[in-house]
Amino acid sequence: MKIIFACLVIVVFQLKTQAQRVVFDRGHFNIVNENGAVRVAAENTYHSYLTTINNRLSDININLSAVVTVQSIILYSLTQVDQGLKSAIAVRQIGSLASEIAMESSEMIEIVKSDPHLLLFAEDVSRQLKGRGINLFSEVSAFVLKEGENVLMDFEKRDALLKKIAHELRVIRALVFSMKKSMYWAKANGVLRSLNPFQGFINRDLRLGNDILYKSRLLKQ
Repeated sequence: MKIIFACLVIVVFQLKTQAQRVVFDRGHFNIVNENGAVRVAAENTYHSYLTTINNRLSDININLSAVVTVQSIILYSLTQVDQGLKSAIAVRQIGSLASEIAMESSEMIEIVKSDPHLLLFAEDVSRQLKGRGINLFSEVSAFVLKEGENVLMDFEKRDALLKKIAHELRVIRALVFSMKKSMYWAKANGVLRSLNPFQGFINRDLRLGNDILYKSRLLKQ
C-alpha cells in the first residue's frame, strides 16, 4: 500500500512539473533593465555629489590651514628679528585679514551643516580658494627657507613680503565672501530655481513684460 501511494505522489508531481512553462515577457524584461539602469545612474550621481561636497569642504580646510600657517611663519620670523615688529601696522593687518577669513570660513561650514548640497554652487570659487591658499603658503615657505630665518631683518624684503601676503589675503577673503554669498543666495532662491539654466532669460522676459505693461498704462493716461 505504501509503495502504491508513493508511486501516485511521484506521478502527480511529474504531471505538475510538466504542466509548468517558462514564459519570457520581453516588455517586462526591458522595463526591469531600464529601471536598473536608472537606479545605477542615480546612485552614481549621488556618489559624485558626495565626492564633490567632500572636496569642497577639503578646499576650505586646506585654505584655512595655509592662511594660519603663513601667519605663524611671519610672526615667528618677526620674533627672531624684534618683538616690537609684531605690533607693526602691516602685521596687524595680516592678522585681521586672517581672522576675517577664519570667521567667514566658519560661517560657511555652519551653513553647509544643514544643507551640504549648497557647496555644489561654489565649485569654481572653492578651487580658486584652495589654489590661492596653497600658492601663498608655498611662496612664503620657499622665501623664508631660501633667505633664512632672519629674512625680515632686511626692511625692503620685509615690506615687499608683507605687502604680497596682505594682497593675497585680501583676494582670499574676497573669494571666501563670494563663496559664502553664492551658497546664501542658492539657499534663499531655492535649489531648483538656482539650477535652472533658463532663469536668467525668465527674469529678463519678466522685466521686459513689466516694462511694456508700465509704458502701456502711461500711454492710456
